[in-house]
Amino acid sequence: MTYQVGLTGGIASGKTLISDEFGRLGVPIVDTDVIAHQIVEPGLPALQEIVQTFGESVIGDDGRLKRKILRNLIFSDVNAKKRLEAILHPKIRRCVFDEVAEVNYPYCIIVIPLLTESGNYQNLDRVLLIDVDPEVQIARLMARDDTSLQQATAALASQASRDQRLSIANDVLDNSSSPQEAFVKVAQLHQKYLKLAQQDEF
Repeated sequence: MTYQVGLTGGIASGKTLISDEFGRLGVPIVDTDVIAHQIVEPGLPALQEIVQTFGESVIGDDGRLKRKILRNLIFSDVNAKKRLEAILHPKIRRCVFDEVAEVNYPYCIIVIPLLTESGNYQNLDRVLLIDVDPEVQIARLMARDDTSLQQATAALASQASRDQRLSIANDVLDNSSSPQEAFVKVAQLHQKYLKLAQQDEF
């Protein structure tokens, strides 16, 4: 069985930057965000369930999901967020299991932004947290998504707290500085995970 490292972190913490660097080093990446996008393509069961739950307003003229409208709905309504997660999470976990089963490498990175909130990935051998100060998250989020301070703050508040994420982490990568510094840390973790995966075989 492939050694599984769950990579998580709050919104705008730089998870993609870090997972892309692991991928550049040859590590297979299983990304639950990518899977979440794939399973709501037109005609698939997840999209039909979302329409039944939230109404036709979340679908565009092209038959595709209007992500911004749905995002605004779940940020303002905790129950709506739970209903969406009940639709998506079991399907995402099934896809993760299938993708990991195909991995032919000592270990893989599974990107799970909502790992702290869901807690439903029991097969993980290790958890890597991409960590930044909340102030940095807000600044990055405002720049990336062109959102207001109020919207960015609300987005952070809708997720698990920094302390909650730290409590489940085996490794913490501080991503507050430059990408170059982060990549050095990734290279070190890569060697560490190769050794751990090798030990896990015996």
